[in-house]
Amino acid sequence: MTGYRQIQCIDQAGFGIEAFRMVIPDDWTCYGGITWVNDLHMPAYINFAVVSPDGLMAFEGFPILKFTWSSNPMAVMNQQFWQSQSTKVAAPIQPDEALLKYIIAPFRQKMQPYRIVLRGPAHPDDPMVADASAPRMPAASVRFGKVRIAYEIAKNLIEEEFYAGALYEQVPMMAGDFILWQMHTGSIRAPEGHLDENLPLFRMMKASLRPNEVWVRQLTDLITGSYQQQIANIRQIGVFSRQYSQMQDHLREQRMRSWEESNRRFEADRAAYNAQIDRESPSERFSREAILGLERRWDPYEEKEIDVEGGHVDVWTNALGDRILSDSYNYNPNEHLMGNWKRMETL
Repeated sequence: MTGYRQIQCIDQAGFGIEAFRMVIPDDWTCYGGITWVNDLHMPAYINFAVVSPDGLMAFEGFPILKFTWSSNPMAVMNQQFWQSQSTKVAAPIQPDEALLKYIIAPFRQKMQPYRIVLRGPAHPDDPMVADASAPRMPAASVRFGKVRIAYEIAKNLIEEEFYAGALYEQVPMMAGDFILWQMHTGSIRAPEGHLDENLPLFRMMKASLRPNEVWVRQLTDLITGSYQQQIANIRQIGVFSRQYSQMQDHLREQRMRSWEESNRRFEADRAAYNAQIDRESPSERFSREAILGLERRWDPYEEKEIDVEGGHVDVWTNALGDRILSDSYNYNPNEHLMGNWKRMETL
């Protein structure tokens, strides 16, 4: 093709073979390529850009983002320990929202302030998101979105449109569904008002992008081993969740039996106390109230009648059995002291 050339991206730091190739204009420059990181979930990712001589037009590819989520809160807490550079723990969201949060915010931070021109779903047949070499997936498991923003480069007004294809996979588990979702993204940019007229050029570059199947297969085999180990861990979490649930059921049964036993003892003590009060003679009651200066009040914590020093407006008690005698109708110890004080009512 006159005025165009084919470039090859060689994975120098990894398998040592070609990772992908594409066609770009003769005078454009390619930056980036394959980066390897210490991350078994996605040890290698593609992050590259092809840029026009003046730097105002560009076609850019971003790293693949992978996410995990579960309907089981305990599984989510355990996933936090697996979170890595490329795999994040996050609930599934729409592609345009994911673009704003995980691509535009971190990768275009230096372009602030940028303005959102449009956002929403993209059609599956849009040449910028469609991949003729990829197998067709069920419509419910894949979604496409795009976001266009505007900013300045060297006082030139620029528009950049980001595209995303998000694949969602649901794995049924005993302890709640487990969701794996990942997102492929890219962007195109041009001076404001010229993005749409350059779409044929960008679509040609997108259509020419060809991954090396050998490189992809080797990377997939490497990731699959980690993925299988992750699924094994997930299943182990399901076993732990069931064991934890059974343990909680056992504790609830123990607490219920303890409460029932305490209630039976309370009722027995109350019956014995009432029987003793019924046997109290008038002289004994006079001795208790007039001579000893005691009066009968209800203890809201022990839930029984007790004798306390008489002649006071209020008597307050807490769960520790401490008491406060008050001669003021307006006094409330909860306003000044800790301990959840309750008033002992006169009988």
